[in-house]
Amino acid sequence: MNSNHLQGLCLLNTRPKGQNITLSQTIAKAGGRCIELPALEIKPTDGWFEHLPDMSRVTQAVFTSPNAVNYFFGKLTQQHVIWPNHIQVTAIGKASALTLSQWGIRVDKIPAISNSEHLVQLDAFQTVGNQTIMMVKGEEGRTLIADTLRLRGAHLIELAVYYRTLPCYSAHEINSLWHDDSVNIILFTSQQAIDNLFTLLGEEGRLWLCNKPCLVISERLAKAASLRGIKPIITSSYDSILDSLYIFYKQTFQKKNKD
Repeated sequence: MNSNHLQGLCLLNTRPKGQNITLSQTIAKAGGRCIELPALEIKPTDGWFEHLPDMSRVTQAVFTSPNAVNYFFGKLTQQHVIWPNHIQVTAIGKASALTLSQWGIRVDKIPAISNSEHLVQLDAFQTVGNQTIMMVKGEEGRTLIADTLRLRGAHLIELAVYYRTLPCYSAHEINSLWHDDSVNIILFTSQQAIDNLFTLLGEEGRLWLCNKPCLVISERLAKAASLRGIKPIITSSYDSILDSLYIFYKQTFQKKNKD
């Protein structure tokens, strides 16, 4: 693939602000273009620090996103709390593991595939009876990890250190998406981003959204997009997004050129 292998492709990047930059820059270097429209706004929650457990009693800690890592250790640093080295740390994926390492935290486990299903299959979580496990996460979200660990007998402490909210945009910013129709494909990395984009576009933009190809990073998100009426849907791992876009580009743009 040459440096312009995505020439002419326009991706709508719905990742939260601050988490969309690297991908947008990578696509730009490949000759493509990104319209950044974060479908989620991430904000810190209040009060969770008051529920921080006695960490000398915590056996394991699970971090479910880079946001969870940053808000948690940002607060600990602010409050001059030292992280104890005895806690076994699991990151849900590579991005969370990298963020932990940037805070100087050793990561002991990462699932081969970055999702809840594969995390609870790790050996570290098979026999957890009477263990105190701390899970650092955002508000709401999936409950599979918590449900599974409690079912296996763990004493689970959940700390929701951030929440997701609907961003505000002007009518012009939203309506120009489907009026101009310059977007070739939309990236979704969470179900809430899918739901929020439908909310932002409203009924007027619904048909445009349903008929615009989307790229998702799990079968679960593919099902959520399908239930919303979106088609076609491309499923990719996050690490393979660029390769998936290139395949889409070849199938779409080269076909147009032949026609």
